[in-house]
Amino acid sequence: MAEPRTSIIPQSPAVILPLLVGVREQTLPTPRVPAPVWRSLLSPTAGQRALVLGEPGKSLLHLLQEFGVRVERAIPSPRNVNGGFDFILEERTGWGSSLKRKNVASLLAPKGRWIIALHGSRAVGFRSRWVLHGLRGSGFRNVETFYAHDSLWTPQILVPLERPEPFEFFLRLTVGGGGIRRRAILLAFQVLGHLGLHRGLLPNCIVIARRS
Repeated sequence: MAEPRTSIIPQSPAVILPLLVGVREQTLPTPRVPAPVWRSLLSPTAGQRALVLGEPGKSLLHLLQEFGVRVERAIPSPRNVNGGFDFILEERTGWGSSLKRKNVASLLAPKGRWIIALHGSRAVGFRSRWVLHGLRGSGFRNVETFYAHDSLWTPQILVPLERPEPFEFFLRLTVGGGGIRRRAILLAFQVLGHLGLHRGLLPNCIVIARRS
């Protein structure tokens, strides 16, 4: 059974979203290891096959190795996949991708997942909307998005972004400042959340897409 993969309650308030309020990050006391979050997100098991593209971090690759996941780092020909990958993990820092959307379905196993880790120096911007639009247009109807706080590869919590309530709850726990300023920030993100624009203001966005 897979572990619960989403926690939105940190041990203590940690950070004001740096893009909007310009306050430097503070570190939570929890050790910065990928296992509690990425392990539950990927649900790695022995014998799985994974295609890992980009540079996700040595600790994450070590996690997959520990659980006996067979990792490939180069895109094979669809004719040589032999049953498909259980998941594809792709790091993206720009607009481009080394994968062609029309070929991804042939690379994945029937219940396989395409996991795209978007990040940038400050914010992902409109790339998140562009990626989501492309996925849904390519037949990936089951799509989830998450914000990894406070680091993409060593997060302490994942915040679901498909519904406004978890994200608003996360903001109420982590946004500091004076009363008026805090209310203004919360109101701004509430509006952006209901418009579906909040992902673009975040420093990272994890997209998980399934064919069914």
